[in-house]
Amino acid sequence: MKIIDAHIHTNFEIADSKAFAKKYNIDFSWKGLQNQLNKNNVIAAITISSSEKSQTPGESKELCQQALKEKRLLPVCSVHPNYVSKKYLNATKKLFDEHLIYGIKIFAGYHPVYPSNKKYFPFYKLAAKYDVPVVIHTGDTFGSQYLIKYAHPLDVDEIAVRFPKTKFIIAHSGNPWVRDTAEVVYKNENVYADVSAFCIGHFNKVSKNTLHDIRFALEYSHKPDRFLYGSDWPLVLMNQYIKLIKLAIPEKHHKKVFFENANRIFKLGLN
Repeated sequence: MKIIDAHIHTNFEIADSKAFAKKYNIDFSWKGLQNQLNKNNVIAAITISSSEKSQTPGESKELCQQALKEKRLLPVCSVHPNYVSKKYLNATKKLFDEHLIYGIKIFAGYHPVYPSNKKYFPFYKLAAKYDVPVVIHTGDTFGSQYLIKYAHPLDVDEIAVRFPKTKFIIAHSGNPWVRDTAEVVYKNENVYADVSAFCIGHFNKVSKNTLHDIRFALEYSHKPDRFLYGSDWPLVLMNQYIKLIKLAIPEKHHKKVFFENANRIFKLGLN
């Protein structure tokens, strides 16, 4: 089965990611990435900005350079709430005009600013103009120094209503607030969710609650066309995470979740 991984990170200089990968013997390198893509039939991967400290559009230089070397990598750059002036908006617009990026990321939780803050509004309008999704970090954060109240998926409901022409992706399905995510997806036609980061590191036994939560979100929302596979590599080996999500998602929805939905939402045009 062909797979599109809708959530990976490829900034090999991020100290926390490097340390985590080393702890679990995950080869977090360009060669390691190539091996993971090749072994798991991942024909495209959305590379998500991973540094909340970068100015808008975050990590665009690094991610776009990687995409020039490897056509399977499709960058999504971030918006920093302290860098939202017209200068930064125009810099992001230029990347869209040049077809270099495929979406925008908001670091909710990592920045103490709700996604519904008006600072982000011009970027939501920009995303609607180019018909690209806005990926919003939700749920647990990679570090205890952040404030998770800003990363609750219910706040996405407000911007989904305010910006009905903008596509929003709730990253990590709001885990552990998966039920809230299911309701936001069910209610709003412009909201999607990825199923990344339900487990990290190496795992031999998967919690029944984890599988149940993912199944619940699909069944409650009745929207299998709104959920995207994502691994959050390098926080997990791709083959292990693919197996997990295959267990959680009914087989009849595998093609949609692992390939078709991301292909459509990010307008990739892959066969």
